[in-house]
Amino acid sequence: MTEDRREGPEDGPSGFATFIVRVSKDKAGAISGVVQWVRTGKKVQFRGLVALRKVISRMVEQAMRDQEKL
Repeated sequence: MTEDRREGPEDGPSGFATFIVRVSKDKAGAISGVVQWVRTGKKVQFRGLVALRKVISRMVEQAMRDQEKL
């Protein structure tokens, strides 16, 4: 099986956006972390699952808009 790690215009409209998600859990059980968009290097911190979902949703929407421009 071949793994394709490309991201960006060469992938066309169905290309991939790659994110790194770093999550930690404190003693009280609350989660927090950082989402990093690999292509841009942009990092956004979050606290809680709802915030994680919002961060990833915004980044995916931006990635789709960027691909449409190309």
